Amino acid sequence: MSKRRQHRVADQVQRELSDIVQRRVKDPRLEGVTITGARVSPDFSYADIHFYRLGGDQDELQEALEGLESAGGFIRRELASRLRIRHTPELRFHLDESIDYGDHIEALISQIHEEDQRRQDGTPSGESDL
Repeated sequence: MSKRRQHRVADQVQRELSDIVQRRVKDPRLEGVTITGARVSPDFSYADIHFYRLGGDQDELQEALEGLESAGGFIRRELASRLRIRHTPELRFHLDESIDYGDHIEALISQIHEEDQRRQDGTPSGESDL
């Protein structure tokens, strides 16, 4: 199978899953869940689905994962009715940790900029701006 088709199917799976999770699934554990990516295997037998829930702590993220897995059969049936492929891939849900990682990197960069600004202003980095 072509990589191009694989990517097109993954993009379509992501779009359709986003719509299904937001509009069709009525599980309160999935409120605020965003589908951030989809990767389909070369033989289209499975799809790795990445998701995130804004403002969620670890317990809420785990609940969201459980909600997605619980609704997996329904979601897959809905997806099958929307896709124009012979076999609907098995869905495997994963927490997207790139958003937390990006926030961490952004915080580090902000800290570096603040330290540089203090050095330019003449304030030693160990002192507070009280």
